[in-house]
Amino acid sequence: MNNETRRYHLAVWIVIASEALLFAGLFALYWSYRAEVPSLFASGITQDVHWIGALNTFLLLTSSFSIAWSILQTRNGRRRAATVSLVVTLALGAAFLVFKLLEWGMHARDGLVPGSSLFFTLYYLMTGLHALHVIAGMTLVTWVTLRRERDLALPLVALYWHFVDVVWVFLWPMFYLAKP
Repeated sequence: MNNETRRYHLAVWIVIASEALLFAGLFALYWSYRAEVPSLFASGITQDVHWIGALNTFLLLTSSFSIAWSILQTRNGRRRAATVSLVVTLALGAAFLVFKLLEWGMHARDGLVPGSSLFFTLYYLMTGLHALHVIAGMTLVTWVTLRRERDLALPLVALYWHFVDVVWVFLWPMFYLAKP
């Protein structure tokens, strides 16, 4: 690995570390409030749409596989297969966002909006911030899909995409599964 490649890797890891610190702070905020008012959080979790949370988890984990598959296809010289895998990654990310918007709409219809409870304020803040990261990831995946040369950029974009997926793996149980 040459110095330029090392610098790119370091830059991506710095971005991921800073984003991990941001989410870690939000996780700590969530758990401290949850310890203070557990009944409020237990009630909030029962009002979430569990099948959408589970489906979105499946979509993002599958998208992690498809972007990893695109790296393998790129390394094997199968550009078309790599491109198809990246398009699948984008489709899965878009499906995630569609279902997240559907769920937010269902909550809004029921009056469960930011400010209606501490649980839903944190829910919208954290899942909304995550959705922005999905959009950023999709922008990067689109960029790397359109590039002629992917050898360096694709693994770095995939690293970011995997980070976004890992954040969801923590959000899913916090907002959909964790019982008091």
